[in-house]
Amino acid sequence: MKGFFAEEGLRVQGMMTDMRSAVEQGKPHMLWVKTEQGLTEADFGYLDLDQLHHIAAGKVDYYIVDGGNFGCQEVLVPPDSPLKSTADLKGKTIVMPPSWATPFLSTQGPWFVHQELKAAGLEPSKDVTMTPIPWDALPKVTDYVADGFKTGKFAAVGVTQPIPLLLREQKLARPLFTRTYQAPYNQEYCCVFMIKRAIVDGQPDKAALIVRAFRRAKQWVAQNPSKAVIAAQAAGYYGATIPVEPSANEAVSFGFDREVDLEQMLERAFKERMEAGVIKTDKTPKELVRLHYRR
Repeated sequence: MKGFFAEEGLRVQGMMTDMRSAVEQGKPHMLWVKTEQGLTEADFGYLDLDQLHHIAAGKVDYYIVDGGNFGCQEVLVPPDSPLKSTADLKGKTIVMPPSWATPFLSTQGPWFVHQELKAAGLEPSKDVTMTPIPWDALPKVTDYVADGFKTGKFAAVGVTQPIPLLLREQKLARPLFTRTYQAPYNQEYCCVFMIKRAIVDGQPDKAALIVRAFRRAKQWVAQNPSKAVIAAQAAGYYGATIPVEPSANEAVSFGFDREVDLEQMLERAFKERMEAGVIKTDKTPKELVRLHYRR
């Protein structure tokens, strides 16, 4: 992706976010990177839609400027699990990454998990136990999941790609429900692209170039998924041992070339979270969109 920004005359340094530090230090979003100056906010990047509550509260110093991708999260169970539906999770334990917990996200577990459980007649805070995976287990998370399933420590795991892909490839798990392939969750962006407010307000021409480069990069990934995976592996952003073609198929499923009306989607997302009580504000959904979204 770096080349697309260079073609727009932009000097960009791609960096992995330091999710652990962001969560442990109580930051309101994930766009923090480690630099020589310490933990620093990135100038732009992806933000999970599950952090809309912090955006609405004015704790995120970025504008939403574009949509990202559609889905990348799944809840999986062992291949031979007796659990056949979401309702079967009643009384069970789901383990999830520590970044999926409140207050970092608006609910315990991503919004789509919360909504899926409620649609199945379950009360997420009472009927299901959601437990974070230890940070130190994440580098070998497939081993952690395999052992947990074998010992019965937990019944299901919620994870983000490429972990579901690896679990399926190793025949360690099968999807119970998914944000990638299941409506209505795959009908809206799971992540949004954001740029620092100071750049959008103070350097609008530069912000426009950033958005254009990002959109060109998305289209390139959609048209060249295998090359995109190989490029990500070469840059160190994606595991070198993860199989390329299955990963490319997943990239296609993310719909980088799909579009929805982002303004309408954000208004609906704000409204749903306000009605659920996870966003408390005297603003209307339309007003929140006007405050936090820039075309």
